[in-house]
Amino acid sequence: MPDLWIRGGRLILPERNTVLLGDLAVEGSHIAAVGKRGPRASAQELWVDGLYVAPGFLDLHVHGGQGYAFGDDEEEVLSAIVRFHQAHGTTGMLATTVATSVERLRALAQRVAELQDPAILGLHLEGPFIAPKQKGAQNPAFLLPPSLELFERMVAGLEPLVRIVTLAPELAGAHTLIYKIQELGAIPALGHSDATYAEAMAAISAGVRLFTHLGNAMRGLHHREPGAVGAALDSPAFVELICDGVHLHPAFVRLVAKAKGYDRICLVTDAISAAGLGNGEYSLGGLPVLVKEGIARLPDGTLAGSTLTLDRAIRNFREFTGCSLPEAVRCATLNPARLLGIDDRKGSLAPGKDADLVVFDEDLTVHYTIVGGRIVYQRG
Repeated sequence: MPDLWIRGGRLILPERNTVLLGDLAVEGSHIAAVGKRGPRASAQELWVDGLYVAPGFLDLHVHGGQGYAFGDDEEEVLSAIVRFHQAHGTTGMLATTVATSVERLRALAQRVAELQDPAILGLHLEGPFIAPKQKGAQNPAFLLPPSLELFERMVAGLEPLVRIVTLAPELAGAHTLIYKIQELGAIPALGHSDATYAEAMAAISAGVRLFTHLGNAMRGLHHREPGAVGAALDSPAFVELICDGVHLHPAFVRLVAKAKGYDRICLVTDAISAAGLGNGEYSLGGLPVLVKEGIARLPDGTLAGSTLTLDRAIRNFREFTGCSLPEAVRCATLNPARLLGIDDRKGSLAPGKDADLVVFDEDLTVHYTIVGGRIVYQRG
């Protein structure tokens, strides 16, 4: 793999809310220099005049894409999903499950472990320990009360893969799981929850650090009972936002940005298998899903994930909030990297960090995606 010299770009530095004109040198799989200095003489030159160069996008919550879901059994599933999202600038993602059987969950985890794709950063277990009242598009046949014994059986031998676990903290036994999740080095997240404000704040005190798809499948904001949404806005926890213009009204997105700032928001897709495809019938966790005009719903009208990609999410977020481009990019790069504790190697452009990069134009159309110094997607 030759070294890369990315020349003439507009380098996005999200931690400084800055765009820097200059070159970026890649040696091997890491960034060697940011600015004017070139790499070794043998480097391949990549001219990107006028284009933006940003850290690769990180998606904390993605179920699938291009006709596949991470829970499918076909061998090509994982690679096909990764390739699809890489074409939209995502260089790192958490393979996200839905409520399902222990056997299927472990089979997925085993496939992720065997593939060893650097773009799959681990697992986000969304359920099964969630509130039936806020199940959303989760299959009710697989919902379970929190159980330490069952959770340990689910993840036994696969603990390093587990990065986020979404649960309803108001359920009996949930706080014991929150402590266990932290022991594994993973992040407890509140989601699919009917928690009150007080219950959500108690969960934050116990260790919850993230609110899964804020505003969706959780108790909403009321002036006399702020609910889980109020707790999220009134705490230092990170929040996921699905900025497709359907899951969240633009005014709500602006409200969240004003309350949280641009260092606690993580843009996610919640993309299902229908992402990248047209209208039609699909499935999610064994439930039928109908996609019409790009919106995925169960037969009863319940939203069922999205067909979003992170390039579109960033574009929408910037349009909804009026923030700067580096601020919008930060919400899909540095913030999720900091939440996962991998910001020492991902999430920003700095010497020594992984050369996971995305090159895009003014419309956020992706021209190149680079993972570990290797071009994995080139437009056209």
